[in-house]
Amino acid sequence: MPPKSRRQSHSVSAIKKRWSSENHSSSDDSVYSMDISDDDEFNLNDLNFKDKMKISDIADIYELCKGYCNTRYLSVLIYLTLRHFNVSCRDTDAFLKMIGGKQGNSFYDVYPELEEEARAFAVIQCNQKAASFTPYELAQFIDKRYYEINDIQKTDTNLVRSIKSCRLDLRRWGARFDTNSNRPYFEGHDRPDVLEYRNKFIHYFLNNPVNYYTVSFDEHPTWKKPKSPKPTILMCHDESTFRSGDVRQRRWFIDNSAPFFSKGHGRSVMVSDFLVQHPSSPFFHLNEREWMKAVEHYPDLLNDNGIRYGKYSATAFAHLGVDAYFDNSVILLQFERLFKLLKFKEEYQHHNIEILVDNATTHTAKNYSINDFGKRSGTRCPVSSIEYLNDNDEMQILECYCQSGPKKGQSKGLLSIAMELGLPVAPNITLDELKLALSKQRAFQNSSKLENLAAAYGVTIIFIPKFHCELNPIEG
Repeated sequence: MPPKSRRQSHSVSAIKKRWSSENHSSSDDSVYSMDISDDDEFNLNDLNFKDKMKISDIADIYELCKGYCNTRYLSVLIYLTLRHFNVSCRDTDAFLKMIGGKQGNSFYDVYPELEEEARAFAVIQCNQKAASFTPYELAQFIDKRYYEINDIQKTDTNLVRSIKSCRLDLRRWGARFDTNSNRPYFEGHDRPDVLEYRNKFIHYFLNNPVNYYTVSFDEHPTWKKPKSPKPTILMCHDESTFRSGDVRQRRWFIDNSAPFFSKGHGRSVMVSDFLVQHPSSPFFHLNEREWMKAVEHYPDLLNDNGIRYGKYSATAFAHLGVDAYFDNSVILLQFERLFKLLKFKEEYQHHNIEILVDNATTHTAKNYSINDFGKRSGTRCPVSSIEYLNDNDEMQILECYCQSGPKKGQSKGLLSIAMELGLPVAPNITLDELKLALSKQRAFQNSSKLENLAAAYGVTIIFIPKFHCELNPIEG
């Protein structure tokens, strides 16, 4: 360290007198005198306290203060002060090291790459749906990587970095321990009917793995053919909206800078597409020869029904605000086009076809629903009759309007329909209780329009459980 200048020596002398343990007087009568030459006085008058202080000067003051207080307390005070003024942890550590406040290298100074790995591990764990991550897991990860990096065998149960230190690491990396309010819906909030259907949905695929094309999990994934004599091709459907910014070809610039484009303005395109679990292609489309055969058999494929389709496919596009929105009628037209094209896809011959569809009202709309009926005679009724299969799989027809008598031509209402079906209902039963009882009857367990349309073409529709879009592969 270079020798102190005369001005520095005078400053140190004054500080020693002011903070000397032998002099506790704080009155204004205390007088300090220093012998200052004319040259020193000139230099003091020219001293500009706005100039940046040298690290060596700060280190000298720090060494002086160390003689009157604990080094740890002094370092903590400086550390917290710098952090208060938003100085980063790394810059603070570097500053303390330069002035002598940091004794030796920290753990992460020796293993900087381990700090990066530990931080990445913490970020991944904090983003998991399960809220089970603790500093102990971080300490275990660091301990394991420490022995792997040094290629040594662990001989005791002690951790190389304590849990308390790992907790401080998390704070330093910007993590916080706060109320777990953003929990996934399916953890502890399932409706009984949703839970029942979800279990049924998952077990259906777990119990039939030999029916589907799958991908191997090795370093170079390859398609694995199903072992079933008549394999199944799984297709996944979804709609997505893509927004474009209001981008002009020319605009004013200042200093060659411009803000990002806004996604909330401009035209938007909605796409309804199908993802295919088959080696031929991830998306469904025909080649030109297959398309010509399909058009020859179904000439109406060339008709303009107001929907924009991709070439040789059933992929539909809609410009929001210009074209019709994808409601149930549009979805039915798109799926019917798909069903017509499927039989001409050569790679799909001798396969069963199953399609996963979101459980949205756009897809699950029915010809009639129990909620569309009124309770009493003469109230609302969406259909004139209901056709259904009884417990013996015999076709039954239930008339929904009175065919004779004083109420001829009027709707029967749910109360009269329940009596015809043989349900023991009281005259004063509530509408909700009546709907619940009738919903268990086959007459009101009707399929959706989409399911009925698919069945006519030999295709199976499987609805995703409600509120579980993550179970639809196309959502990924």
